[in-house]
Amino acid sequence: MSARFVGALLASCAVLALGACGDRDSGAKTDESSEERISAGLDVCSQESNAFAQQVCANRSLVGLDNQVRETLVAEAADVSDAGAALLVQNQQRWREAQRISCGILDAETAPTPEQQQCLETEFRERAREAVDTVQQIGPYTFQRMELVDATPVTAEAASDMGLGDAAPNAVVRNIRFPRIDGEQTPGIRRFNELVAQQPQFRLEDATNETVTYTISYAGPELVSVRFNYAQDALGGANSTNSTRAVSVVMTEGRALEARDVFAAGSGWENFLTDRAVASISREFTDYPNFPPRRDVYETATKPHLWLVSERGLVLLFPPLSFGGSHVDGGTEVTIPWTDLRPYLNPAAPAPIRPSA
Repeated sequence: MSARFVGALLASCAVLALGACGDRDSGAKTDESSEERISAGLDVCSQESNAFAQQVCANRSLVGLDNQVRETLVAEAADVSDAGAALLVQNQQRWREAQRISCGILDAETAPTPEQQQCLETEFRERAREAVDTVQQIGPYTFQRMELVDATPVTAEAASDMGLGDAAPNAVVRNIRFPRIDGEQTPGIRRFNELVAQQPQFRLEDATNETVTYTISYAGPELVSVRFNYAQDALGGANSTNSTRAVSVVMTEGRALEARDVFAAGSGWENFLTDRAVASISREFTDYPNFPPRRDVYETATKPHLWLVSERGLVLLFPPLSFGGSHVDGGTEVTIPWTDLRPYLNPAAPAPIRPSA
C-alpha cells in the first residue's frame, strides 16, 4: 500500500472519526461556537497555515474569493454544533488543498501560472456559489454537507501508460458528498448518519475520478429519504459509469426502509409497481419494440434501495442498464402517487407513506 494512499485513507478516516466524536457530544453548542470562532477557523490569513494557504493570502484575487467562501460558510453554519463547526472548517481546508493539485500546482510554495490562476478562480467562485447549501434546514433536522475531497497528480509516466499524453488532466479527483444530521445525536439520528456515510470505491492510484452527490427527497420525524448519484470516470477509459440509489431511514427505529414498511404482505404490490413502470418506460423509449423487458423491470422496481420517498409518492429509480437498455439510454425514474398505491400500502407505514385517515 503506497504512502499516498495511506495518507488519503487517514484523511478520510479523520473526517469520519471527527463526525463520530461529534456524535458523542450530543450535538452540544457552546458559546465558543460563535460566528467569530467559525470565521477564525476558516481565515487562513490570520493563522499559521500551510504553504498553499499562504500563497492564497498573498494573491489579491484568490484571497478575495476565499473570503467570500468564508463569509458564506460562516452565515450558513452559525447555528451548528461544536462538532459541526469543526467539520465545516476541516472540509474547507481539505477542499482548498485538493484544488491546488487539480489545477496543476504541484509545489505548494510556487505562485500559480496565469492558467493555474484562472483555474483556481473558477473553482473558488463555484465554491462560493454552492456554499449556500452547506447547511440545510429540512423538516425537523439540520443537515450538514460532509465532503471527502482529494486529488493526486497525474504524472507524465502515468499519462503515457494510459495513452493520454499531453491530453491527460492535471489530477485524479475524488469528490464525495453525503449529509449528516447535526445537533442532538439521538439513536435514530446517529444511525441515519452511519447509514448515509459514503466511502471511496477507488484508490486515487486507480486513476478513476469519483463523484458522489445527493439530494434530500423527504425529511420528517418518522422517515428521511436521500438520493445518491454516483459517477466514476477512469482516465483513458471509453465511458464513464453512472448510477443512482436511495437510502431511506426509518428514524423511529434507526434502520433502513424495508418492503414490509411500505407495502402490505400479499397485496400484489410487486406486480402493480412493475406494470406501472413498464407502461411508463415504454412511453419514454418509443424507438424500441417490445421494450422494456418485464423481468428486468420487476427485478429493479421491487428493490427498496431503489425506492425514493417523496411527499407526493414513491419514486422508482432505474439506473443505467437496470431496465434492459444500454449505457447511451442512461437511467430513468418512475413516480407513482401515494393515492394510486393506497390499496397496497401497509397501514402502519411511516409518514408520508401511511395512508391518510
